[in-house]
Amino acid sequence: MKKIIFVFIAILIASTQVFAWRISKDLEKEIETKKIALKEDDANSQFDLAITYAYSNKIEEGWELLKKADKIDPSFKEAGWKTYKEKTQNDPENWKIHFRYAFALYFNGKKEEAIKEFKKVIELDPKNIWAYSYIGLIYGEINKIDEAIQNIKKAIAIDYDVAAVHLLLSQAYYKKGDSWGGFKEASEAVRLRALGY
Repeated sequence: MKKIIFVFIAILIASTQVFAWRISKDLEKEIETKKIALKEDDANSQFDLAITYAYSNKIEEGWELLKKADKIDPSFKEAGWKTYKEKTQNDPENWKIHFRYAFALYFNGKKEEAIKEFKKVIELDPKNIWAYSYIGLIYGEINKIDEAIQNIKKAIAIDYDVAAVHLLLSQAYYKKGDSWGGFKEASEAVRLRALGY
């Protein structure tokens, strides 16, 4: 059975040419600017770069920075969501500020509010696969699996070639009890990841 699975994954990887998600030049520049502004002892700059990574398909790097931000200043979580709430009021058309506010809410356990804020991101940027994906993630965490799957599929419909989103969908299928759907999406995630996405 293991050989069959291995062969199946190898065929998937070898048989499909893909034009996967890429970071734009503007996003590369934004990341570099945030990296230059990064201060080892400043939770805000750690959070800012982490969230930029969250919408740049650099999820692992972002997660490490979020853990650092919390260690640097454990009170930042509480102060952060208040700061970003104010920023959304001052700049209501900036989806990136709403994205940061959604994460700040999420990390304070305000998951329903975070979903609402990610939906505002989608209103401002309808093709934002990351907002749909994080909505799906949160719905999965609160056991609204059908809503999770629905939102993750919206992300995939916008951009099929993002391994992390397929992996997220596989986890939702597994949580729902759909082993075949989970396996299929996990295989697709492996294929895309092998291609660098």
